[in-house]
Amino acid sequence: MKKISNELLKTYYWIMLLFTAFSISALVSFSIFLWRENEKDIQTVEKFIDYELSEFEYKEELKNLSDEELFKTALEEAPKIQDVYIEFFYRGKKYTRPPYLPDREHNFLDYYSITKTYQPKGYESIEVKITKRFAKNRLLILYTFGSFIFFLLVCLFIISRIQKRFSKKFENSLDKLKMFTQDYNLDSEIRIHNEENFIEFSILQKAFKNMLIRLKEQSQMQIDFVNNASHELKTPIFILKGYVDMLNDWGKNDKEVLDESLVILKKEIQNMQDLTEKLLFLAKSKNLVAEKNNISLDNALKEVIDNLSFAYPKQKINYISSEIFIDSDIALLKLLFKNLIENAIKYGKDNPINIELKKEKKVKVIIEDFGVGISEKALPHIFERFYREDEARNREIKSYGLGLSIVKEIIALLNIDIQIESQINKGTKITLQL
Repeated sequence: MKKISNELLKTYYWIMLLFTAFSISALVSFSIFLWRENEKDIQTVEKFIDYELSEFEYKEELKNLSDEELFKTALEEAPKIQDVYIEFFYRGKKYTRPPYLPDREHNFLDYYSITKTYQPKGYESIEVKITKRFAKNRLLILYTFGSFIFFLLVCLFIISRIQKRFSKKFENSLDKLKMFTQDYNLDSEIRIHNEENFIEFSILQKAFKNMLIRLKEQSQMQIDFVNNASHELKTPIFILKGYVDMLNDWGKNDKEVLDESLVILKKEIQNMQDLTEKLLFLAKSKNLVAEKNNISLDNALKEVIDNLSFAYPKQKINYISSEIFIDSDIALLKLLFKNLIENAIKYGKDNPINIELKKEKKVKVIIEDFGVGISEKALPHIFERFYREDEARNREIKSYGLGLSIVKEIIALLNIDIQIESQINKGTKITLQL
């Protein structure tokens, strides 16, 4: 908490530092501007003096004037600029006009002077001193700088107060959040505390609650998966154990018992192998990466159909082929087709199965059976792991409720659309769009 608060304070300090640098730059620029304006005032007077004294040489009427009258005229005609003083020094006398420049040593902060000497024809040397008083400008700059320092100190004080109040409020909210997270586990009833100081903490609490809910759901799904998998594995293991015991007791001398046991053992071992392969596939499906190559979709389907025809010799499969090549993962496609066609065989009530491969706007694979069908109620759940609409019927045909879960993973990985149409006791039609 202190680290967050200090980082916030550091941010404020950086802002103040940038503001200070900007203000000082503005103050320096303003000072330079005033200095240049003062220089312009002196230059204006200087140009007039240059012009005025040049007239001394060719204006005869000026030569008839006394020194006092001559310089009085020059001073009266000179530009009257605030805080600019003109002094003429001629034959040991000083000539000036009110307001008079203080007769003391002038410091460089408050006064700026230039002195020029002229030698008009017919006159002795004339010294001219032009002085600009900066006192008002200096006070303006000092007042501005002082106001800035005062404003900076006030800002620092306010920042310090804000930081302390923020830290205190933040600590209270953080302590509540800490208690909130420590007091809950996946089985806790989660209550959200409305946080008046920081609404973000209420949002964070809600996000934490949603996370716990999702974790609980996922945890429950994993528990269900393990329980279901354990339950499904128990059945073939129990059967294997039973027939092994029967072989041990009677099969050694009874050929009929031996032959029956070997057939059942082989069948259950195959079922157990199929179940294990499906479980392993689902366990690693999240890390699978499709290895796409240009393949013949027709050859892939024919290979799967041939293998299933060998495994189910009594099943009639009608296949309408088409020579189509696509870029895809052939191993995943074969596994997809095997699960869908095998489901059609298992639930087809020994009726023929129709499979068609065709190309329209998209490549389509249609698998249709005329068996038990799927109810409208069960249709949304068929991709869930271990879901079975009729437990007794699925036991009879050795279905574990994993085939369509595998299908779901593959179609998501290969970006395949699937459409399922089904009616009870009329059959199921599955359309894959690749």
